[in-house]
Amino acid sequence: MKKQNLLKLIAIAVVGSTLLLACDKNDNPAPLPEPVQKLMFDWKITDITTPKVTNPATDSSILKTCMSDDIIQFASTGYDFQDGTTKCDSTIFPYSKGSWAYDISKDSIQLGNGTPQSYQSWKVLKLNDSVLQVRYVDSVHFEDNVTKTISFKH
Repeated sequence: MKKQNLLKLIAIAVVGSTLLLACDKNDNPAPLPEPVQKLMFDWKITDITTPKVTNPATDSSILKTCMSDDIIQFASTGYDFQDGTTKCDSTIFPYSKGSWAYDISKDSIQLGNGTPQSYQSWKVLKLNDSVLQVRYVDSVHFEDNVTKTISFKH
C-alpha cells in the first residue's frame, strides 16, 4: 500500500514539474524591431561621400575601387566588416568586428569593439529592403572631423 502511494506521489511530482517547466518556456520571443530586422543581412558598400571643401552643399565620392567588394554583416552576435578580395588600406573603418545596437529613439546604429575610442554612431538616413544609407562624423582625427555618408545595398 505504501509502495503504491509512493509511486503515485512520484508520478504526480514528475508530471507536475514537467508541466511547470513547459509553462516557463517562452516559445514566442518578442519580435525584433523592424529596423533591426532589416539590418540583419550582408550589406555591400556602393558609395562613400564627404561634403566638397569648395562647395559643402554638394558631395564628393571617396570610394576607392578596392572597396567596391567590401561588405558589412549585421548579426545577433555582432557586426563583421569584411574586406573583399580586392584589398586596400582602408581608413574608413578603424576596426572590423564588434558589437552593435540600434537606437530607435535616435534612429542610429551604435557600433563598438569594446574600447571607448572606437565607438561610432551612424545616423540612419535610409533603410529599406535593399538600401542602407548612414551618416557619421569621422573623429579619428579630432582636428578635422569629417562628415561621411556611406551607402550600402543588399
